[in-house]
Amino acid sequence: MTFEPRFFDVEREGAIVIWKFCNPPNNLWNDQTGPELMHLMQDFYADASLHVAVFTSALPDIFIQHYDVSLLVQRGEEFLKSKPEGPVTRRPGFVIGSKPIIAAINAPLSGGGLETALRFDFRFMSRTAWASQSEVNAGILPGGGGTQRILRLVGLARALDLMETGRRVFADEAERIGLITRACDPEKLMPEVMQYARELAARPPKAVHHIRQCIYQGMDNCMEDGLAIESELFRELLYTREALERMKNYVARGQPSAREMAEMERNEAIQRFTVKKAKKLV
Repeated sequence: MTFEPRFFDVEREGAIVIWKFCNPPNNLWNDQTGPELMHLMQDFYADASLHVAVFTSALPDIFIQHYDVSLLVQRGEEFLKSKPEGPVTRRPGFVIGSKPIIAAINAPLSGGGLETALRFDFRFMSRTAWASQSEVNAGILPGGGGTQRILRLVGLARALDLMETGRRVFADEAERIGLITRACDPEKLMPEVMQYARELAARPPKAVHHIRQCIYQGMDNCMEDGLAIESELFRELLYTREALERMKNYVARGQPSAREMAEMERNEAIQRFTVKKAKKLV
């Protein structure tokens, strides 16, 4: 990490980095928190020793309350006073990175807080938490990607319901409709997130990166273009030394069944954990 963040406590476990958002008392998102997160993400993508990131809250009672509405009021008043001509300048979109990020939602979030969580690849949510895309109650619409990301996750009817009512959604419903990846009991949230992060971190980084490219680029293209992207990236991976060695090992094992492969992966994971623990004791 090349800078000292103001709004995040940063921890590391092996190939996993954990960002704990901390802007008490209400964990409001603002014009400084977003750029700071982008800086953390850029460092994460640039560090070859890191494979997965986890975003969570350092506060037990609030994940991200929402974007600081007082800043929006200020912008609106300035706009009405100056009355600039021409269209409003569009902000650049959130760029999809090369590595997975998991949101561990340990407490309620709404508005821009939910939009921030939607930027990430996976969302694990405590059953004591709730989420709402509540901008309609302030007379505005989600301006941080909510209208587009929720639509792609839950479909048209549910997206309209969530954003036009601004209602609260708890973890089990959020999982059922596809808004989050997994609902968790509160005491199991971080253990389940970290276990999932370790599983992702153990996968070949280049294969993970290329799968992400296929999915995210293909989602914004027609089927034909998506298949072309897939074919190109498949060939690119096929000719790497790492993929070749992994496929050779697979063939040498007699092309084992899925059950046998799962057992081998489990044993390898136990062995890695044992070695890591032994190193700590030395």
